[in-house]
Amino acid sequence: MTLGATTVDALVSALAERTPAPGGGAAAAIAAALGCAAGAMAARYTNGAKHAAVEAQARNLGDLLAGAAQDCTRLGDADATAYAAVGAARKSKDASAITAAQQRAAAVPADLLALCALHASGLAAFIPQCNPHLRSDVMVGIHLLAGAGRAAWQTLLVNQPDATLLDAAATHLNALTAAELTALEPRT
Repeated sequence: MTLGATTVDALVSALAERTPAPGGGAAAAIAAALGCAAGAMAARYTNGAKHAAVEAQARNLGDLLAGAAQDCTRLGDADATAYAAVGAARKSKDASAITAAQQRAAAVPADLLALCALHASGLAAFIPQCNPHLRSDVMVGIHLLAGAGRAAWQTLLVNQPDATLLDAAATHLNALTAAELTALEPRT
């Protein structure tokens, strides 16, 4: 099952099954993809005469976020592949294969967390320029990215990352919190 080619109903059903994949990594990736897509849509509606000063910036942001949404689904697929490799390595009882597989399994959610932090921060910075009728969609995007990033954090922790990866991930987690706090501020 590839996430990008799966219907929402099929994905939800597959997640609910007693199977190792798709699992939490896929759920986090889909939430992140939805967050990016909501932000892309809001950016693309920030156009026309009222938004001429920021239209090019908004169009670029929309394109960037649309591409990031696709990156998220690919990371969800990579998470399933990495998880399967950990299982295979454990069955082989080869210590070096287990270590390598665990490192890859930790790298995927770390990458998703970094992507979530980057784009949630970008959306938070875009709030003042956004078409005011679409600000709620920007907020939805930020909150989905924040939730997805926190879910990726949990997946990362399960995979026992080294201290360097854990420190970088903690920085991304803090950036998500800052973006979400911006999204929670009352707007007039």
